[in-house]
Amino acid sequence: MSLLETLSRLLTNNPELEGLLRDIVEWEKKHPPKDEYDGFAWHDVHGDPRTLNSLVTRKILQIVFKSNKYTGYRLMDLAGMEQALEEWQTNTQPVLEEPQEIPKDLFTVIVGHQDRKEILDRSIRSERPVHDLLWGGPASAKTLFLEELARLPNSHFIMGSNLSAAGIFDVLFNERPRYLILDELDKIEDSANLSALLSLMERGRITETKYHRHRTLILKTWVFAAANSIVGIPIELLSRFAKLHFKDYTPEEFLEVAAVVLTEREGVNENLALYVAKKVLEELRSRDVRDAVRITRLLKEQTREEVDHIVQVLKKQA
Repeated sequence: MSLLETLSRLLTNNPELEGLLRDIVEWEKKHPPKDEYDGFAWHDVHGDPRTLNSLVTRKILQIVFKSNKYTGYRLMDLAGMEQALEEWQTNTQPVLEEPQEIPKDLFTVIVGHQDRKEILDRSIRSERPVHDLLWGGPASAKTLFLEELARLPNSHFIMGSNLSAAGIFDVLFNERPRYLILDELDKIEDSANLSALLSLMERGRITETKYHRHRTLILKTWVFAAANSIVGIPIELLSRFAKLHFKDYTPEEFLEVAAVVLTEREGVNENLALYVAKKVLEELRSRDVRDAVRITRLLKEQTREEVDHIVQVLKKQA
């Protein structure tokens, strides 16, 4: 294990040791050894002898002199420790994002849900991250809210069911999102992904140890997640979220919501948008707005005849 890996493991679990190690480096730079027995005492660096001895067992320090009254220590690798500390500082600097404008029409496409809109808006604008979990059946407004949240600047959208093992680590280290939009939270079972998410939400620090790679990152990230059910989601993860419960659309709500989405986001005229929504509700027996969006995107022309044709083709596949 390299000195940087050892240091990273040590400081991840005990961050206050960084100050002690920097004091030791500075003391050694000012006091080159005069002989092989010349080392620093605990009071020279204001370090607890027990802590210094624990660094000896980790092969960071060595004892160069010991008597009944005095123990002298030296770094085993001064230049290596100085470099490792600088790399650690570089890798763990908080990622600061310039404030970016929130879309003024955020959530306007969504009919109703004023209470939920307020909570989400307050979360987005909070000085420190507030994480929200949207949960309920698939035929609700959860997806619409996630799609709107994905319009936020420096956001990244991921599907829990498509995550590879430890995939959240790669997203966080490579993308460094300000807003992490996570659908299908209840489909994440990999312990590494769950651990990364919990660490991000709890401390804003992500540390990955994999084979011979050890990396740490500090992020200020808001997490907005959705799930059909909260059963099975670890309780320690659930406790990090403000939970917003969504019920299935009533037929009337679906018609209104789908028509607004098709008009505002898909560019469909109002009459055809309502026609598509009714076809989805009555013939496909669905209250999922995504079905309405899917049909409009398959149209070659914006006509009722085209809608009827697509609906009939889809009905045959059911």
